[in-house]
Amino acid sequence: MELDFLRPLYEQAGDCVSVYLDTSRGNEEGVQQVELRWRDARARLASQGADEPTLDAVAAAITPAGMAAPGRAVFARDGRVLLTEALPAAPRREITRRAVLPHVMPLLAQRSPHVAHLRVTARHDGGEVLAVSASGATRDEEVTGTGWPVHKTGLGGWAQKRYENSTEEAWELNAKELAAQVTAMAGQVGARLILLAGDPQARTLLVRQLSHDLAAVTVAIAEEITADSPAAARAADRAVAGYVARHSRDRFEHWRTQQAHRRGVAGLPATMAALRDGAVAEVLLADHPESAATAWIGPGGTDLAVSAADLASRGVQDPVTDRADAAIARALATTSAQLYFLPDQGQPPEGGICALLRYPADAVG
Repeated sequence: MELDFLRPLYEQAGDCVSVYLDTSRGNEEGVQQVELRWRDARARLASQGADEPTLDAVAAAITPAGMAAPGRAVFARDGRVLLTEALPAAPRREITRRAVLPHVMPLLAQRSPHVAHLRVTARHDGGEVLAVSASGATRDEEVTGTGWPVHKTGLGGWAQKRYENSTEEAWELNAKELAAQVTAMAGQVGARLILLAGDPQARTLLVRQLSHDLAAVTVAIAEEITADSPAAARAADRAVAGYVARHSRDRFEHWRTQQAHRRGVAGLPATMAALRDGAVAEVLLADHPESAATAWIGPGGTDLAVSAADLASRGVQDPVTDRADAAIARALATTSAQLYFLPDQGQPPEGGICALLRYPADAVG
């Protein structure tokens, strides 16, 4: 998971308000419940010292019906919302917090995975390709093949075989033209997955026209649905979630192998030390929403440590404490390192956290 989208949260100093609220609305009573929950949350934030302009900005992001979602995360400072995202379900814990760093880890653990992919509908006359980028932006293209005819008549007679051959040649040509569009759009968004629906025979013909690499990441949907349909979106969500889970397991196994080459560390102190040095390529973290682990932090994105002395030795003056996961998220976003959540299966690393390094541990200062 890339955390570049979090960088605006860290561009200015000052305490940040973090809010996670159940905003599900089914009827008028549901709307009233959201308003009541926000009223209680606002009172708690005010008691923590949040200023009125910032609370008003958060309210504007939470309460309007147009922002309806099962749950919402909002981060704000100095009278403006820095980031807000809808959650796919109500937050596992309702959170109202004012602190130096935004509390983003619950959002990262619960947000829908963002993986660039294509949703494709294959037909004998062409098809449809919907590209979804890693940022969630979409682009939809209809492909009308030049091959004709595309329908077999089944009328019999002396010309039936020739007509059927012409039809099958048209199918092949249209599959080739659809494959060209799929290949182009996959390259443009860096697609990791291709979800393929449509006519079963047209799907087979399309896959034959794809490169080995693209065919290997193509997942068939046994339904004749359009690429831009809600059903295709639901199928894509399931496929993306499965991809993310498999990829996290693969990265954890890769971390295990790299330990032998001193390119992996485990535990909170070692991971924080590597983050301070900019040596981390990936962090793998257990999803423990109840964790209350803290860290010492300074103003810089990689100013984090388990003790104030560790930061003082680097010239960081007047360090303060905050959540360890919040400090780790800031360091990851600052250094463009990746975050993966550890799979539930298997023995977790020390402290439920480990890191894959950009270079061997001996080279870490």
